[in-house]
Amino acid sequence: MPAPSHSLRHRAKKLLRPLAIKLCGRLLQVGSRPYQLCEGAAVIIAPHQDDETLACGGLIARKRNEGLPVHVLFITDGAASHPHHLRFSPPAISTLRKQEAKRAMACLGVESRSIHFLDEPDGTLKTIAADRRESLIQQLMVLLRTIEPAEIFLPCHSDGSSEHDATFGFVLEAVARIRLESAIWQYPVWSWWNPGLLLRCWFATKDCRRLPLADYLLAKRQAIGCYQSQIAPLAPDPAPALPADLVALFNSETEYFFRYPLPDRFRPLA
Repeated sequence: MPAPSHSLRHRAKKLLRPLAIKLCGRLLQVGSRPYQLCEGAAVIIAPHQDDETLACGGLIARKRNEGLPVHVLFITDGAASHPHHLRFSPPAISTLRKQEAKRAMACLGVESRSIHFLDEPDGTLKTIAADRRESLIQQLMVLLRTIEPAEIFLPCHSDGSSEHDATFGFVLEAVARIRLESAIWQYPVWSWWNPGLLLRCWFATKDCRRLPLADYLLAKRQAIGCYQSQIAPLAPDPAPALPADLVALFNSETEYFFRYPLPDRFRPLA
């Protein structure tokens, strides 16, 4: 029997993905525990401008409504979201995404002084040079020491994006060097698009928490709407940077986080 064509495989994958995502969501709902709001400061670390809102927008809005400090760190400049665009150069894309991020954070209640742009070149984190890697880790160390967060939220260690996976490694290295005891939570973005990765993260941590958004869903949706360069076509491009079906997943009423077990080498010296 001949192997199915590439187009048939693609069609089958497109049909099966929504079913797999729905099943994964139900499993997480049943197998998770409620997230308990922490009184200390939180740091949300986003590889790109929009990751923080898609995955943690409800969390951020709720913490800020409770008067809890939230800092958001953007690792890259976001310039690679529209390569070879006819109207917007990479620097212009970067500027646009920063403006969108500031508007989104205003919707969620994050103060401007708590927004940090590290401006690493987008699309380079996987192959980052040793000196730039060290510089980035040093910046993270300084910020984390200054903020002293009770919680750190960062992308899943295997999220289906090389930039997200690299970010996880940078942050863990910074945490290890300064021996923070912060609770570390992983948030899924692209792993929702590949539920196998999502389940792998869950099985590896064995601690999934759910946060019903309730009154904070509207603020999250408004913040997502600030990222028009990502969720709508940037003319003359005919399609948005993010698939509409992916964005729709983050308009749901629950956010999920996976606790990362803190190795002994991360703990303060006696």
